[in-house]
Amino acid sequence: MSRKRFAHSAQAGGPAKAREALAKAYLRVFSGQDGEMVLADLAATTGYYRRPSYGEWMARTRTPNGFELHSALSNARAEVVQHIMGFLTLDEAQLAALEKAARAEG
Repeated sequence: MSRKRFAHSAQAGGPAKAREALAKAYLRVFSGQDGEMVLADLAATTGYYRRPSYGEWMARTRTPNGFELHSALSNARAEVVQHIMGFLTLDEAQLAALEKAARAEG
């Protein structure tokens, strides 16, 4: 049985071509209705638009214990969405629509 090898951007050539190939792949994946739906779900799942604040944490838990870890985890999750969005060219209206859709998901 042969194993399929996953495609990767380095197969496109040098660093510039690899970056271009990866950007095109992200655009193909996240464009269209399905891509928008998945991106909104990722933003909702990761809490991209619901980042924790220290004040909210203290009001909810009444202790600073754990906030640093909770904040770091939230930031790491948000980085995933930010990484994807870095490949997309979304205007202000599209960003607002994404936020609205993500909030509706979550």
